[in-house]
Amino acid sequence: MNLRPRRRPVPMIPIVSLIDIMVILLIFFVATTTFKKEKTQVKITLPESKSLGGATQAPESRVAISITKEQKIFLDGKPVDLDKLAIAITSLKDSKPGMKLELQADTTAALGVLVKVWDSLREAGYSINDVPARIQRAPGS
Repeated sequence: MNLRPRRRPVPMIPIVSLIDIMVILLIFFVATTTFKKEKTQVKITLPESKSLGGATQAPESRVAISITKEQKIFLDGKPVDLDKLAIAITSLKDSKPGMKLELQADTTAALGVLVKVWDSLREAGYSINDVPARIQRAPGS
């Protein structure tokens, strides 16, 4: 009989691979963390003055380019041929400098007509982004 206590083998934990995994996790968390500054919101009531401050601007009015479901084009309520739209926009722009346009198209208007109107706007010197489209909210929504 052996009375000496047996020594159990000490389990080995591979530390080197754990360190590699920890470094990879640390890099992942640092790379994916977003640092945001805290923004405090303070609700204040500004004072009002009748004589100070900027003058209020008049509501902006825009000249409409309308496309009907019959593919007819109207500029400021007057019928215009599609081929002569760029010339009409340019002459209207000369008579009213600083004029702004808006596009009103029927839901059944053809895409080809709309693209030709955009081409005419570019010929007249307007960017498509400067001419917003008028969209009406459907009733009940």
